[in-house]
Amino acid sequence: MRLLTFRECKTRLPAGKIRRLFELVVDGEADPGWQGSVNLILTTDRRIRKLNREFLGKDSATDVLSFNIDDPQSRRSVFGEIYISVDTAARQARQHGASLAREYLRLIGHGLLHLFGYDHEKKRPAARMRQREDYYLSRLEEGAS
Repeated sequence: MRLLTFRECKTRLPAGKIRRLFELVVDGEADPGWQGSVNLILTTDRRIRKLNREFLGKDSATDVLSFNIDDPQSRRSVFGEIYISVDTAARQARQHGASLAREYLRLIGHGLLHLFGYDHEKKRPAARMRQREDYYLSRLEEGAS
């Protein structure tokens, strides 16, 4: 599988760490033989609000949205898309006292896990998803040292 990044607004990304996180999650979650790509789109609150309203019926901006698109068996397929609001990510980073790079990594990991079937609508699945997010982010940090 491969990750393609698209910026609809200006922002700096920790490209190496994003690539490594993507590899970790794909290695841990994808079925053998899955191919295709994941599109990562960095966008604005306005655009993500429109997507949230159109596809989920929620008229508000959010931090990350994930959409499964194609069957991942074909190399030419788009397995899924992850939209991240740069505006919301920046606000959340400030609120949590984290760097914007760290917030991007958290949101990308979250979005990837959604593509692989994780959900957080109920308590037990939410705890499992959070555990997996923490696991991959900690593996990423281990690799950085």
